[in-house]
Amino acid sequence: LAGYTVGQVCHFTQIAVSRRKLLGYADGAIVPYSCSTSMAKSRSAQQQKPHLASAVTTSSSQDELLAVADWSIARNKLQEILRSSARQGMTQVPLSNVKRLFRSQYRMELSETALGHTKLTDLLQDARFSDICEVHLQDRGYVVVPAAQFAAGASMAHPVFGNPPPERRAPDVK
Repeated sequence: LAGYTVGQVCHFTQIAVSRRKLLGYADGAIVPYSCSTSMAKSRSAQQQKPHLASAVTTSSSQDELLAVADWSIARNKLQEILRSSARQGMTQVPLSNVKRLFRSQYRMELSETALGHTKLTDLLQDARFSDICEVHLQDRGYVVVPAAQFAAGASMAHPVFGNPPPERRAPDVK
């Protein structure tokens, strides 16, 4: 690497990690991709199995593995999370809180790999969640918001929020 600046070496390394998949990360270190967390998550996603390193035990006296949400449960519980957030006057949920909320409120694991994805952002952007939520990048990170077609108070019942208030409903046409 003689003759290259530190910036160039960092750029090479970033390309090897993000584009070429020659390198990856494991336990905070840069490692060959075949030994990386990304590779392990990719394998788990292909097999639609929870990534074992992501498995979380509860803090109760008897450590137990949490049940993993399937598509139906994941959709239902995410709707509940967004509904609860709206009742508290919040229009969005930080992405970093979604898995924690599944664990704390439902004693379940939301595993993106069990549902065929390597990243939570990709999971929540899957077409099967498109009627429930959208993922947006904001100044302080990613947030999950109710799907756009319902955010403006659509005239039909919203799967998360139910019917809009009477003053926001479209007038009945006879």
